[in-house]
Amino acid sequence: MVRILCFIFSCIVGITALPSFSADTTTPAVNTVEKENPPTPTPTPKKTNYNYLPASEIKQITIDNKQYDLLVRPWEGKKKLGAAIILPATNGTADSPGLMAFVRRNINPAGWASLGVTPPTEPPTANFATDATEVTSAGAAQLSAPSNKASLKVKPEDNNKHQQEQEDFLVKSMSQLDAIGADYAGKRILITADQSAGLLISLLSQKKIANPDVLIVINPYREDEQRNQALPELLAKLTMPILDIQSPDGHPASLETANHRKTLAVTLESPNYRQTTLALNLDNESAWQNCLNTIKGFAARMSGAQ
Repeated sequence: MVRILCFIFSCIVGITALPSFSADTTTPAVNTVEKENPPTPTPTPKKTNYNYLPASEIKQITIDNKQYDLLVRPWEGKKKLGAAIILPATNGTADSPGLMAFVRRNINPAGWASLGVTPPTEPPTANFATDATEVTSAGAAQLSAPSNKASLKVKPEDNNKHQQEQEDFLVKSMSQLDAIGADYAGKRILITADQSAGLLISLLSQKKIANPDVLIVINPYREDEQRNQALPELLAKLTMPILDIQSPDGHPASLETANHRKTLAVTLESPNYRQTTLALNLDNESAWQNCLNTIKGFAARMSGAQ
């Protein structure tokens, strides 16, 4: 009798557990459907490096399907002379700390809106690795590079390609500024420094970008030796008013051509060319203010926008 009761009890428990077992068997099917049709992810908002700036100051331009920042500050006060296009040194940002950021923020009370452009990048430092099988081999021409020149950052065969990419980037950037700067009618001054200045001098000489009313170059140079030696003549043949600012602590390649730039401009009787020497220590805001005052005076006088 006891055995019969145990058998009946076991049957009842088994029947009760059937629904739970059935429910468990359906779970993999549901998971399979979820894996085959995953929910669409919510797009992540584009992050900016300029969270410290007012949102109204941050614009964007598109180059080769990529977005780049353009920082726009309106003119201040009663004067409305036009816009200053500010291109910092290569490998920086539109608001790279230092002189160019100081000028971008402080030229507005003089009647100039400022358009801070993202500069082109430099290639990563090349890694001239030696193959393991060559480590014990006798070397040849190991000291062929001049001892007083910096080592090449890129291989010679890659240099021309990258220079062209930088120039193309700037041409595409500058072509979009007219639409964004339309609210700031008037004269256009172009302020640039270091390698970016060298690139723009080349583009202006080739007429690949429109001439500004005034050009301000600060420590201009090209890292490529041949292009750097050609820079003074290209600069001297430009027809717009030019302020050439040279800092005693500027890049050696810029210091190397400073006298030639000035001499050639005088020889070719370049109209409205002026070279001035200013100390531009990176940590000295009083030097930056002197530079800004020089830029403002030259730009207003030479553009005829006073």
